[in-house]
Amino acid sequence: MTAVRPAADVPDPSVGDLLAAWLPGRRWFPAGGASGADVRVEPWLAVTFDDERGTAGTATGGSGAGGDVVVVLTALHGAGVPGGSAVAQVPLVLTDPAERGPGFIAEVRTAAGPVAVHDGGSHPACWLALLRAAGAGDGVDDAALVAGGRVVAGEQSNTSVVLPGVPSPGGTGGMLKILRTVTPGPHPDVVVPRALTRAGWDGVPRFLGALQVPTAPGVTTALAVLSELVPQARDGFELACEHAGSGESFAQLAADLGRVLAELHAVLRQAMPPGPLLDPATFVDGLRRRAALAVAEAPSLAAREAEIATLLDDLQVRLPRLRLQTVHGDLHLGQALHGATGWKLLDFEGEPQRPAAERTAPDLPLRDVAGMVRSFSYAAAVGGAPDPYWEAEAVHAFVARYRRAADASAAVSGLNTSRPPALDPPTADAVLAALVLDKALYEVVYETRQRPRWVHIPLSAVDRVLNRPR
Repeated sequence: MTAVRPAADVPDPSVGDLLAAWLPGRRWFPAGGASGADVRVEPWLAVTFDDERGTAGTATGGSGAGGDVVVVLTALHGAGVPGGSAVAQVPLVLTDPAERGPGFIAEVRTAAGPVAVHDGGSHPACWLALLRAAGAGDGVDDAALVAGGRVVAGEQSNTSVVLPGVPSPGGTGGMLKILRTVTPGPHPDVVVPRALTRAGWDGVPRFLGALQVPTAPGVTTALAVLSELVPQARDGFELACEHAGSGESFAQLAADLGRVLAELHAVLRQAMPPGPLLDPATFVDGLRRRAALAVAEAPSLAAREAEIATLLDDLQVRLPRLRLQTVHGDLHLGQALHGATGWKLLDFEGEPQRPAAERTAPDLPLRDVAGMVRSFSYAAAVGGAPDPYWEAEAVHAFVARYRRAADASAAVSGLNTSRPPALDPPTADAVLAALVLDKALYEVVYETRQRPRWVHIPLSAVDRVLNRPR
């Protein structure tokens, strides 16, 4: 196994200057390219690697390219950063200028001479260092372990690498997820998949390991997660868009996804500690604050402010003190893979634009249902569904199957009078509508800022919720 230790030297200032200019253009940059973010390198958070041969910071990738691997954690501060501050992981591979390899960023002149700087997320030398540090690939030589590795296209908040040479129980290889925004302490994308795998549930890619490094006394920070590669996998959003564009029904696939989500929630109730009882006033106040921020940010919502307030007032009156639990937190079709054995759910980090403590807090399971409902709307719009019924059919199949499976799970678990009350159907409808509204308001703000021509997609959902019979 490769050991991880604090870097012996502060990164050369030229490297820090390069990162400050390069980072804002990355799709995974936590500040989303905001000009108000101040990027600086925190030298005490740089780590390097010692391999089992005792060579400091050196690894050899499947491409035949070696390099010094150093992980730099950069502190980000500014109005554009979620919560006001964040820490981004920037793994680098530093080589002689004559040995430029995948992920080359630029050549810089340091005190020790010229150096070629590479994005480690794209470089086999970094993949190998992370795998060895996580204890993966015992008995497999370096070149074979990273041979055929490729970065997954389209990834936004992290960097995922397909690695067919990683040993796995199913023999399919591994998926290395390099976390780009990191937080000290237990990471949900480590804790939750590990618990689900230990529970024997096959609705997630099998957890194979993680790299967690000490960043403070008694505190570790997760840098990478390794899971089993899902064979013949299709991205759920791409699959839904294809069906929408061709007018092919997605109802059966949506129903299967609803069943898998109900299973996830049932297993999480057993595998994870129970959450607190929901306080209706506090819960709805949180929805009100988010709604107020959305109305202030998006002019198109101003005329709907009174109706939003009325819906949330009604919800507070009806909502009982439910038991909260661990949920996915940011579920949409892009967080689901459909492979040879059906649906697999992944990425348990929560909504990336919310503060870490808020993202990982226990919540209502219907939060995940609402996220998927909104995702069907985007699939219909992006895929160009010729029939407006395509979205409604998929949503109905998904929600109906979820409810049947959730009810069956509750019956098997043995409800008793000491358990907090379950939701009756009308209240469940009201809660789901409010959570769909919460998600759609978030989307309206996002589209207003980033893609104004798409605002009509979530805005139509806001109107559907506000105009539903109550």
